[in-house]
Amino acid sequence: MLLALVASVTLQGTALTFAASHAAPTGRQTLPGHVAPVLKHYTPQRATAKGNGLQLSISLNLRNRAALTALIAAQNDPTSASYHHYLTPQEFSAEFSPTQQTVDSVVAYLRSQNIHVSSVSSNRLLVDASGTVANVEQAFGVTIDDYNLNGRHVYSPTSDPSVPASIGNAIVNISGLDNVAQYRHAGTQIKNIPHTGPGGGYTPSELRTAYDVNSLISNGDTGSGQTTAIFELDGYQSSDVNTYLSNYGLGSAKYSNVLVDGASNTAGAGAIEVELDMEVISAISPSATQKIYIGPNSSSGVNDTYNKIVTDNLAKVTSISWGECEANSGNSELSALDAIFAQGAAQGQAFFAAAGDSGAYDCGGSSLGVDSPADDPYVVGVGGTNLSVGSGGTYGSESTWGNSNGGGGGGVSSYFTRPSYQSGTNLTNAHRMVPDVSADADPATGYSVYCTVSAASCSGWLSVGGTSAAAPLWAGIAGDTNQYLAGLSKPVLGSASASLYKLYNTSQTYSAYHDVTSGNNLYYSATTGYDLATGIGTPDAWNLARDLGGSSSGGGGGGGGGGSTTQLLTNPGFESGSTSWTETSSGGYEIVDSSNPHSGSDSAYFCGYDSCSDALYQTVTLPSTTTKVTLSYWLNITTNESGSTCYDYFYARLRTSTGTTISTPQKQCNANAQGWTQYTFDVTSALSSYKGKQVQVYFGGTTDSSQSSNFYVDDVAFTATY
Repeated sequence: MLLALVASVTLQGTALTFAASHAAPTGRQTLPGHVAPVLKHYTPQRATAKGNGLQLSISLNLRNRAALTALIAAQNDPTSASYHHYLTPQEFSAEFSPTQQTVDSVVAYLRSQNIHVSSVSSNRLLVDASGTVANVEQAFGVTIDDYNLNGRHVYSPTSDPSVPASIGNAIVNISGLDNVAQYRHAGTQIKNIPHTGPGGGYTPSELRTAYDVNSLISNGDTGSGQTTAIFELDGYQSSDVNTYLSNYGLGSAKYSNVLVDGASNTAGAGAIEVELDMEVISAISPSATQKIYIGPNSSSGVNDTYNKIVTDNLAKVTSISWGECEANSGNSELSALDAIFAQGAAQGQAFFAAAGDSGAYDCGGSSLGVDSPADDPYVVGVGGTNLSVGSGGTYGSESTWGNSNGGGGGGVSSYFTRPSYQSGTNLTNAHRMVPDVSADADPATGYSVYCTVSAASCSGWLSVGGTSAAAPLWAGIAGDTNQYLAGLSKPVLGSASASLYKLYNTSQTYSAYHDVTSGNNLYYSATTGYDLATGIGTPDAWNLARDLGGSSSGGGGGGGGGGSTTQLLTNPGFESGSTSWTETSSGGYEIVDSSNPHSGSDSAYFCGYDSCSDALYQTVTLPSTTTKVTLSYWLNITTNESGSTCYDYFYARLRTSTGTTISTPQKQCNANAQGWTQYTFDVTSALSSYKGKQVQVYFGGTTDSSQSSNFYVDDVAFTATY
């Protein structure tokens, strides 16, 4: 359920130009990118009434932008002295904000044109002002007309504005010249769907179990000591949130409001979105402090609210569920907000934004488009899936959300080029690709939510879906992860994007993501690795946190063991068939096939027939300086047997190079049948006398003479720290 908004953008890529602007009068400088691309095929209907009032937010250019880009890159480079050394708002302003002299010049010009200046932000990036249409047209050399945009009355300048050349280089955007961008929420409510929430939808327990958050929480990492900002353009009813907390045993309320530009916490039509955000974050990160930033639903309100989150710098994680089609926003607005997100990145703040609920068609109709601010390279765009769980909420499978209920946002930005961190398999487009990650969003699965705000058409327990549920889920995981990393004295996520992509691009001890490989978002299909339907994939929170806390976080050992961690197996995900593995099957079957992979195209399939004896193994050499050895894999068991008696068995063994069993880390049977589940074993002690020697990683299955069982293994990791 994404909520639409506008946003900003730029980053380590350069912006692309849309329409050419008209030449400015002598002595003036045109400010390009102010005419929303969506209007280029529409004809004005009439002049906008001259006496109408306009609320403006004038965005000023940063100084030393190239140096800022280099700094952010260095902050994400483990070999740099600036790695994870973040700025304070005061340090940022001193180095990169426009000077006070620049601000004074802009303010003086506005006042000379009878434009009222109401405030200047503390980082000197935004000047809030107001004036009549007549005064604004005179000040900026534009004509503002009314349009009929698909049945909606909007106003917009017919050409780009201009200002005196003396201040032309100071201004990047004048927000409020149009109202084309529509800040709306598009959440879908479905009541009484077949999940265990009182009104349908997944409960906190099910979400935690499916995405392996329980292991973090069991480790004591519940977001304690962390602050999460939640960006909102509407209010909420605190009694609703408190009821949710009480029903699910999530502790006392830990939220407070930050009201921007005179906004109030009055629950309106968008309250379901606000309450969804607060409740999902509480479900995943119950001990985190929540700061609810509520601003007016206007261009200047959006800009000021984001800027308040950044200049306050109270929260290192922000959840954003409001968004807007990129083409509905002038490019100058994208650039203006990008400057705000860049400051957040330099301060080590992570932004998780819903990628949209209209699939690849974020603007509606048949034109491809992505959502803002999820398209901004300093923002983590969160797409959507359909999640299926097993008993107790165990992870079952996921496919891309794309059906009659909508689809997870994804595609290619028309404005931003691809940032440097977005590299690796399938990441080859010249432009910014969205989403980065995903999580459950299909309303047909949904999240359990409590809301009684009549203006939002809700009256108690219900199920809500959309990427605006997936974004706060990721924000909650980020809060828990930051607490975990801080407890290890490790660098926290910071701006997040570079860290998340590093886990995708480099070999890790654990599998941090579920690679979603089926379905489409109404246009783009999921595939192995990154795709424009689901990005990198969905989270395994515990694995993600441990990978970040190990060698992948820049110095320090995998799994806390010290030194370097290496994957010893070749072809651990069976994507090259049985290459490097030895197979035996009493039935003469090929063990590796495509019948039921956990990720990718293949997995190892044992048995499925009577009187089976199937096996698969690979021989590797342990480093002579090994200090820790871990075996990890995903296992799926289905069976035709009934009851709790064991008849059919699965074994995970470690053997000598001649086939003698050293240890059996796991033995399962038909009575243990469940969907895909990851198992991890510390086998250091069992292999302590095999340093520098060959050992076999062995998997096998057996069945009796009737009612056979199926055992599937995938994504194996056999790692040594040395």
